[in-house]
Amino acid sequence: MNAIRVDLDRGGTTESRHLVAGVVHEPASGRTRSFGNREVTAFWRSSMKPFQALPMTRAGTLERLGLGPEALALACASHHGMRRHVALARSILDQAGLGEDALVCGPHRPFDPGAAERLDLAGRLPGRIHNNCSGQHAALLALTVARGWSVAGYHEPDHPLQRDIRRELDAWLGIDCGPLPWGIDGCGLPTPALPLREMARAYARFANSEEAPVRAVAAAMTTHPMFVSGPTALSANIMRATSGRVLAKEGAEGLFCLGSPAAGWGAAFKVLDGATRPLGPAVVHALSTLDLLAPEEAGRLRAFARPSVSNTRGERVGVLMVVDDGG
Repeated sequence: MNAIRVDLDRGGTTESRHLVAGVVHEPASGRTRSFGNREVTAFWRSSMKPFQALPMTRAGTLERLGLGPEALALACASHHGMRRHVALARSILDQAGLGEDALVCGPHRPFDPGAAERLDLAGRLPGRIHNNCSGQHAALLALTVARGWSVAGYHEPDHPLQRDIRRELDAWLGIDCGPLPWGIDGCGLPTPALPLREMARAYARFANSEEAPVRAVAAAMTTHPMFVSGPTALSANIMRATSGRVLAKEGAEGLFCLGSPAAGWGAAFKVLDGATRPLGPAVVHALSTLDLLAPEEAGRLRAFARPSVSNTRGERVGVLMVVDDGG
């Protein structure tokens, strides 16, 4: 199949066009189905977070601190900076005996408009704790403290924490990850680049795993999707629409990965121009086309399948939609 084409229609005229590549791997049937080039390579970015959380989960770090599955979901999150997100990230740091200054992720405005407005009204600037990755960083710091490693430089590639994470990735990808191209994510952590097909296979392995730590991460994310992102996020809404049957995690630059613990498949999608707005239409279209979403589940995601575009007056002036180009 061709790459998925998503157009912005304004007044009946195509104003913009995005192409989305995707791969769905189904181990049960042995099929790997692609939209566009399955060899498209992308940095794994935040879609890698469930795997980065596994060393900490295997060690029982959060449990020993008296923290529950919401904290584990936040450890895998690109959260929206809502009160509950910030409070829980602070709680993880507190339980680990650390302050916000231990975080290396930089400050940015919360993704949640209400949270951002509250900061503005209070005359406060966002801090590192408002970074969408602060929950992950707090949890990784908790593991660092528990292992007796130095907190300084926990984000550096040669730190024991990052070497531990690379060993975890080696196991899931079945390769030595060292020779992969590596970059630095927006929050400061190392991130590898790999083909979409390998991301889809890793998510399928994750979905099929019977290991207790893996099941704990999957259950935390799908049971507490609002701690994984936020109420307007595609990831949280897919997990809610499928009642946790599908696990979903976004990454920056138009990356999106999914896995189904119930059905055992894994998928990865990448908007080729790095935009995020085509992901809803493309992902819902792909999963519906391959019968990986039930009709009622797809119906709950209708607003993501054809999102409206509004102007500053609140008027609906356009729509994003998948266009069949005959592929």
